[in-house]
Parts: sequence; structure tokens; C-alpha cells
Amino acid sequence: MNKESSTGSYRKPYQPRQSRWWWTKNPFFLRYMIREGTSVFVLIYSLLLILGLYQLKQGEAGWQQWLSLINHPAVIVFNLVALAASLYHAATWFKLAPKIMVVRLGDWKLPEPAMVIGQWIGLLLTSAILL
Repeated sequence: MNKESSTGSYRKPYQPRQSRWWWTKNPFFLRYMIREGTSVFVLIYSLLLILGLYQLKQGEAGWQQWLSLINHPAVIVFNLVALAASLYHAATWFKLAPKIMVVRLGDWKLPEPAMVIGQWIGLLLTSAILL
């Protein structure tokens, strides 16, 4: 029997112990956490670009200082890692988008692979135009 007082139960509620690494045991959650972790690289890269704009505002000396920073080998390696992280993020997002937004024209439904391919083509065309 459960004894109760005026303040409630004497028994403490069950609180299962959970490791802080629980998400590493399930491949779905592992991929999800890696995908979310890629945003850190995008944030740092964005801050690096904002620093470049600030240095440009400071004049020729500031701009040259920023150019020497981004030509450092460690920054070049970081840029490559950030590019890989961004591409992984884009790939997982493009794969998820057809499940979120179903395109229909009457009874016809746009196939998921066509939507994913269309997104990659749009990314490549936009990148080519900007370059």
C-alpha cells in the first residue's frame, strides 16, 4: 500500500538514469546530432566573413590583415571542413524536404528523387552564377 500525507506521496517518482551519450547508440539520432553540429561550422564561417567586412571598413591595412588571416593554412583547412559540413547539411536537408513539402498537381505527385535532384541543380546553378 502506498502511504500518503497531506503533501502527497512518500514515494519518489521513478527517474531512469540516462547517459549523456545516449544518442550515439541509435544511428538515426547520431546522424541528427551530426547534422545539427554542422551549424557550428557555418556560424564560425559567417563570423569570419563578417570580420572581413569590418576589416574592409577599417581601410587598406585592415583588409590586408584579414587577407593574411584567411590565407593561413589552419584557416584554409577550417574552410574545407566548413564546406564539407555545409554540403552534408544541404544533402540531409534536401533529402528531408520532399517529406515535409509534397508537390501535387491535381492527382499527380512530384516524385521525391526529382525534387532532391532539382534542389541540387538549383544549388549548383546559384553557386555558378555567384562565382
